[in-house]
Amino acid sequence: MPRVRLNCILPPLLLAAPMLQVPMAQATDQSFILTATQSNFSRYYPAYLANGHWSAATSLLGTAPTPAQMAGVMDYDATDVSRPAAIPSWNGIDYFDGDAWLNDGTVGAQTHSHYRQTLDMRDGVLRTHYRWIDGARVTDVSVTCFVSESSPHLAVVSLELVPHFNGTVKLRFTLQSPPYPERLPLAQMTAEQFSASSKSAHRDDITGGNRDAIWYPGHVDITDSGGDIATDTVFMAGAAVRGRTVAMAAAVQLPRDLRAVHQTAQRTTAMVGLQMQLELRRNHRYRFTKFVAASAEGWGGGAADDRAAAQQARHRGFDSLLEAHVRAWHALWRSDILVGGSPPLQRTLHSDLFYLLENSTFDTSWPAAACGFSSHYFGHVFWDNDVWVFPALLLLHPERARSFIQYRQRTLAPALERARTHGFAGAMYPWEADPWSGKDVTPAFAVQNADREIHVNGAVALAQWLYYLATGDGAWLRERAFPVIQAVADFWVSRATFDAAKHRYEILHVTSPEEDYTDVDNEIYTNAVAQRSLEIAAEAARILGVRPHRKWREVADALYLPAKGDNGRYFDFDPTTPHDKTTSWMATSVPMLSIPALDFDAGPDTLQGLFRHSVAAIGPVRARANQMVLLMLAIQAADIGESGYFDEFIGGEGHGSDPFLKPPFNVRSETPQNDSTYLLASSGGFVQAFVYGLTGLRIEAGGLIGKFPPTLPAKLTYLKLMNVEIRGEAVDVEISRLPAGRIVRRVISRGPSRSAHSERIHEAHP
Repeated sequence: MPRVRLNCILPPLLLAAPMLQVPMAQATDQSFILTATQSNFSRYYPAYLANGHWSAATSLLGTAPTPAQMAGVMDYDATDVSRPAAIPSWNGIDYFDGDAWLNDGTVGAQTHSHYRQTLDMRDGVLRTHYRWIDGARVTDVSVTCFVSESSPHLAVVSLELVPHFNGTVKLRFTLQSPPYPERLPLAQMTAEQFSASSKSAHRDDITGGNRDAIWYPGHVDITDSGGDIATDTVFMAGAAVRGRTVAMAAAVQLPRDLRAVHQTAQRTTAMVGLQMQLELRRNHRYRFTKFVAASAEGWGGGAADDRAAAQQARHRGFDSLLEAHVRAWHALWRSDILVGGSPPLQRTLHSDLFYLLENSTFDTSWPAAACGFSSHYFGHVFWDNDVWVFPALLLLHPERARSFIQYRQRTLAPALERARTHGFAGAMYPWEADPWSGKDVTPAFAVQNADREIHVNGAVALAQWLYYLATGDGAWLRERAFPVIQAVADFWVSRATFDAAKHRYEILHVTSPEEDYTDVDNEIYTNAVAQRSLEIAAEAARILGVRPHRKWREVADALYLPAKGDNGRYFDFDPTTPHDKTTSWMATSVPMLSIPALDFDAGPDTLQGLFRHSVAAIGPVRARANQMVLLMLAIQAADIGESGYFDEFIGGEGHGSDPFLKPPFNVRSETPQNDSTYLLASSGGFVQAFVYGLTGLRIEAGGLIGKFPPTLPAKLTYLKLMNVEIRGEAVDVEISRLPAGRIVRRVISRGPSRSAHSERIHEAHP
């Protein structure tokens, strides 16, 4: 298939081609604004604020203590799988107007008027405004909250009050450990036991719509806490169950001209707080700010350091911290994806990028959990980290993307041990990995996934190689990536079986990505990714001057791919196994061949046939399908120029009817029907559909390659990738439609990449 190279050696005419005049995003750009109004009082899916290290969920009023997490802080119970330990809720501020506490009441249109909450994704700030009507007591309330992108250990929540009365009020500033529920022994329960237990406890079945009874968080045992009214500070310290230590402190700042009439420090086993009694005057504006510092074992100091950091932040001031935080977010948005013709689609792209950035860190070894800073899917690390999230950020933010795959390098040792335990060579990365230890933490009821959904190993190798292709960093390949690539290739050699009668290698007894099929032979995506992993290992060895394993190329060349039968039909796995289940939410794994990192090669007729197979298989389950398969189907469509399907995929007439987006903050759910939310794989896949799908670009040995002709759906006027980085060069890529209707791809060089990436984080990381 003809390919056009799009990196440093661009043809002169291509470099000189004029670009569409697309305005740079400004602070007032509504494509960065997501808004909640009174209409969301009954249907509000919280977002979260995060900086890759720690987080807090949003709340309707902006003042309630909400779930908070810290990267890699896990709870380990002997009978349960590891879970993200809920760290103390740090963002709570409560206000007593003389009759009632703000956070205790029901939120409604009669009591909370002029309500508006905005998530400004360009600034990384949540702002909430409303008028609280408590009988004769009326107060205008404004809340600003952010988790600092410029100072990773810091977060701020600031409350502004305008009381429309004179009187005595109270303010309460707390750090509090949330209650934790009864555990299910998921490390031991079979699928049958789990289902029975769920039903007897009146919980929804795991396949149902609401899984909150399954996704409960672990907890932190508080070992020390205290408050000091002389310095207006509080702190908490503890450790996750059998896990890492954590600490947190808050320093409170009152308006300069206001003094507390009475002040107390409050402390229980699960809460520490400062309560202040104050005299407020009618129609005066008052700001109360809570500066919070947090740390964990391996990341920061401890409670004493956090107290000092919170007090220093208070001395520095709200405006200064906010300005630095906003400036850091604006630097991140220098790399962006712009589309013309659909404001709702532009907003969706920005929300997906925002959640990906919130879950990334600069040059660490922290992975992306399946559902980010939430307890969904137990905070475990799946192949989502490597094949869905990592490639979405690779060209836009390579240093942040690198953190995801450095996690696999950090956890190579347990993957090697796991392969030995299972009787194989090399590394066998877990289906569900703990983000701290890298060990297998798959629930017992999903043992068939843990042991047989081995395509995760291919995803790990692909990501390591893709980073090398994008950067050309040979030292990194030799020192960091090749040990992982080599170990994965050795695993595939030991896992493959040679069929002498058919003169081919096969991979037997696997679970398909379409997980209803738990014991099939020669699953097409598994075999394809295994073959590609072996080819990568051989090529990496050649580049490094290392002797390759003699079996790598032999197994790769003779590995069976059951794509097409003699009758012209296409298959998901060995055609001797029926593909007849009607309950699947994926219907077929064939679209996974279009995962850009796989860089699957086939002729036009085969690509057309695979696409027709996918569309026919998915049709009956489209309304309840997992979005991950639909995203790869969209890339399949783009690869063969089916712009009509892609147009339907991105939202039909209004481009605003995506059933996977939950209001008001575009929180992605796994399916349209269920409430398993914050699925980063879908956000990453959606971004990839534009970065690699519509553009036709792939990352190969020559750099950024135009593998397929570009595609532009009829309702879009342009697509532009801004400031993407490839092998030390920054480029813009634009897809546009000429007056005659022809779709063209233009590239312009910005010169050497600045890699944003001037940020540096010096804290210790594991």
